[in-house]
Amino acid sequence: MAPARNEIYRRGEFWLDHVRGTGRKPVNDRLYVWWYDRASGRLKRKSTGTSDVRLASDFLDRQYLASHRATDDEQSSYTVSEALADYWTEHGSGRVSAESIKARLKLVTRFIDAEMDAGRLVDPFLPEQVDDRLVARFRRWALADPIVARRKDEHGAWTDGQSRPRSASTVEESVIQLKAALNHAHAARRIRAAPAFEHLTRDAVTPERSYRLSMEALGELLDYSFKGAGRYAGHADRLLPLRRYLIAAIATLARPDAILDMSVDPAREQWMREEGLFALNPAGRLQTKKHRPTLPVVPTLSAWLEGTQEWMVCRERTIRDPEGEPKTEQLRVAAVRSAWDGARRQLGIREGYGPKIIRHSMATILTNRGVDLVQLEVALGHRVLHRTTRRYATFGPTYLDTVAAGIADVFSELEARCADALAPPPRCRRNSSS
Repeated sequence: MAPARNEIYRRGEFWLDHVRGTGRKPVNDRLYVWWYDRASGRLKRKSTGTSDVRLASDFLDRQYLASHRATDDEQSSYTVSEALADYWTEHGSGRVSAESIKARLKLVTRFIDAEMDAGRLVDPFLPEQVDDRLVARFRRWALADPIVARRKDEHGAWTDGQSRPRSASTVEESVIQLKAALNHAHAARRIRAAPAFEHLTRDAVTPERSYRLSMEALGELLDYSFKGAGRYAGHADRLLPLRRYLIAAIATLARPDAILDMSVDPAREQWMREEGLFALNPAGRLQTKKHRPTLPVVPTLSAWLEGTQEWMVCRERTIRDPEGEPKTEQLRVAAVRSAWDGARRQLGIREGYGPKIIRHSMATILTNRGVDLVQLEVALGHRVLHRTTRRYATFGPTYLDTVAAGIADVFSELEARCADALAPPPRCRRNSSS
């Protein structure tokens, strides 16, 4: 069938357009997927539920991919870029780790564009052209391409910020994602065979790192987050998110993303106040291979949770209530990297180590203090408890008791070094109505 007039986007037999009335003018801003139904000899349509062209195009792609079966000619011309895009649409975008998957696929896409611009690849770039030599070239290119933090300026325009080297393990995650996308295309019969190339194991690209923070160093970090120094001299209030992060990291041994996701919102079912437990995995979130366990809440963390309105890692500002009285409002923060980098430079923490070093350091400290190693594996998410569907049934009085005792001992020792840093500010205590 010939393309319809005014179609906005087409893929195969489906196209995107509005419902149009007199003079072909849209009757509303809603976008629809249209197709010609040969059985009835009529045009059919399905609402995308949006007026956003990008979202509507994704909707059309999902319908096309669910119904279309590739012909021999289509298998022969299906490109790597199409495989990456379709893998994202059908699989990656719905995963808990969607943002990480998107970043990995984007890195591969940028490499393909760079190779085409340099004349080393020609369009169309087909899956059969992917081999170990090309993957080796990708690794060299990606390692030379730094990670650049981008942020919006006061005018809303994106600007480049600080950069850092891209690690070999990060690059290899993109190789693994490329392999997954091409295997996905083969499973969907969009290509006749998945190309054979090897990815390196995570152990092969992740050097063993034995550097850890001592108890003294943890105390210095907490003290810095309370008093401020260097670029934060006189502005210690700006370090409150870092202080909250450090306390949560010491208390939970969690990965950075899980700490930034800690909330006392009852709808998320994370903080079980009466049971003295905290579920790092909120209600409705699917667990991934990086398991988020449920942990006992030690007294120091409990005091800070009591002083939290919603998000554990947050900043504060003062606002006026309707009566003109000052009131503290807590706002979630997306990261503590900038504050961490300031602390790292000020305190002499080795370059290349981010906030995750707290998790590794605490694991080493607790191991050296003789906690039960099976319990420690559970607390770190390395060992998964089975049959925990009924949330409270498995958490008896001895659940992770040696880990909880070890963490409490760490806080007791830290209190002797930096008691002020561990005490939650009185102004952030939750009132009974919150």
